[in-house]
Amino acid sequence: MKCQSRTHIIELALVPVLMLALAACLPPSSEGLSPQQGSTAQTTGTPSRNSSTIVAPTAAQPAGPAGPGAPQENAPAVRWIPVGPIGPNDPTSGQLYLLLQQFQCDALARSVEGSGDQAVWLAGAAVCRAVQSGKAEDWENASNAVSATPRIPESQCLEFRVAAMSAMMVAQYRSNPQAVPKVEPGPGEACPRQLLGLTVVDEQLRPVPGTPRASGPATGGTIVRLDGYYVRIGDVLFDGVPADVEFVGDREDYGTVYLRMPPAQGRSSVRISVTDTVDIAGSATFFYDDAVVSSSTAGTGTATGGNPASTSQPPPSAVAPSSPASP
Repeated sequence: MKCQSRTHIIELALVPVLMLALAACLPPSSEGLSPQQGSTAQTTGTPSRNSSTIVAPTAAQPAGPAGPGAPQENAPAVRWIPVGPIGPNDPTSGQLYLLLQQFQCDALARSVEGSGDQAVWLAGAAVCRAVQSGKAEDWENASNAVSATPRIPESQCLEFRVAAMSAMMVAQYRSNPQAVPKVEPGPGEACPRQLLGLTVVDEQLRPVPGTPRASGPATGGTIVRLDGYYVRIGDVLFDGVPADVEFVGDREDYGTVYLRMPPAQGRSSVRISVTDTVDIAGSATFFYDDAVVSSSTAGTGTATGGNPASTSQPPPSAVAPSSPASP
């Protein structure tokens, strides 16, 4: 009996030891931990306060704003100036336009001295800098330069395009100063190639005042200037048929073209159109009228004719795109 009692006492003494050993083998309880410290935080990749792990941002958590000059994902698209022409009588404007088209801002600013319409070119250079830098002070300078630009007539197609683009860029910035726009090249040409009308000239190729339409005697000999925008005149068509015409003066690329009208040969009028290195729109009509003395023989006659839209004011001389590949 004494032996069994001693064994029972030993067993009772070992119970607490066994309980402690079993408790040490159990996993620690997560009760009372914050979500970031629990298993859920570990599966989502959220670092603890002392962790050095960098978590990649998600779509709802952008890495940061775009850098200067870098367009944002949903930034508005704006049009830069398109390919432009170089006028034969104003090559400086053509070269300035080309610098702006190619975003050579500083070169443009240095080249405007002594050129016509300096204000519009300086505004273009200022807008060019602002677009490239994205700085608020550059946009402020651009805004002031645009405000100082006088009204440009549409007949000055190069300057008109630059002024319109500069004003549009500043307006876009004012509407949303934080947005960095996507700048895309403008479509087409600044001055689309087209035949706008005819101007009767004398033997010295000077315009002759007269009636609103281009006309001359049925015997022929009247010299007319082809008004519009073109590079290199190919064929001249009379009523849609290529004609063997007499050109007056030099025929050079980017130069103005003059024709000496042939005899009427029973026609009361002839519709003139031309071909160029690319498609050229428009046509003009010459009228044979014996009631009008030819300007080439008597120094009087008609001044301008053809497209009614061009009769109120003779359009500027021919111009051509500045792109080397155009001619």
